[in-house]
Amino acid sequence: MDVQRWLVGHFTVTSVVEDEVHHIPPELFFPAARAEDVARHGWLVPEFADPQGRVALRVQAFVIENRDRYVLVDPCVGNGKKRAIPFWNERSWPFLERFATAGFTPDAIGLVVHTHLHADHVGWDTRLHGGQWLPTFVKARHLYTQRELDWCRRGGNPGLDGVYGDSVAPIIDAGLAEIVAEDTDLGGGLRLESTPGHTPGHVSLWIESAGQVALVSGDFLHHPVQCAEPSIAEVGDEDVELAQATRRRMLARAAESGALFFGTHFPTRPAGRIERTGESFRFVPV
Repeated sequence: MDVQRWLVGHFTVTSVVEDEVHHIPPELFFPAARAEDVARHGWLVPEFADPQGRVALRVQAFVIENRDRYVLVDPCVGNGKKRAIPFWNERSWPFLERFATAGFTPDAIGLVVHTHLHADHVGWDTRLHGGQWLPTFVKARHLYTQRELDWCRRGGNPGLDGVYGDSVAPIIDAGLAEIVAEDTDLGGGLRLESTPGHTPGHVSLWIESAGQVALVSGDFLHHPVQCAEPSIAEVGDEDVELAQATRRRMLARAAESGALFFGTHFPTRPAGRIERTGESFRFVPV
């Protein structure tokens, strides 16, 4: 799989792919959507859907680097994790091999940002050693928001068994966790913004450098069809109405700012611009 990179001012953003699946019936992830709803948006074909309206989705992490600073965003599902969702359960992906091919080592990562704490955004934080889940990025601060951490700790991952126990608690126990506000300025051109709805403490990440702006979405939207139809809810949205409002607000912000938009689950060509089209939007990949 070819390594994809983009420049945002003095930053380089690299996608490290764990998995990408095509020809998915849209109702599997978007219960109110049907293939014909997707197919009527011809601009989604072929990168994001097939002509029959079946969608593609990717699980990926982004590495943001500037000189000797390496920030990892949303480290995917991980290997060997016991999950109720079959296509995430006890998998064995060559993620760390791809991570190395892209030019990175776990020890180089100084900061791990989680947009939220669903299983597919925290998994590679830990690896199994001698029957114990131990941190992968041992020199990194791992950021959590309090609302998200509380939600995850009390079992806010329905159907995603053990996320706190195998992917969050070991980081806290190792002294690598840091709780931050949902609007924290991380310094050096990186800034969080609260984007709740999919989960209570969900955040997104702004990148600003040399007059250029980018936005890493997290899961306030999952697929470009939600640009065209922001009301389409994803099956994991905790608060559907709040998620819809957040989606519309952030799409408008991205369009107005001209930000390079990184869709965390966008397949094939995950970076592009958001363009307003009347009351909705369109994603134009770069």
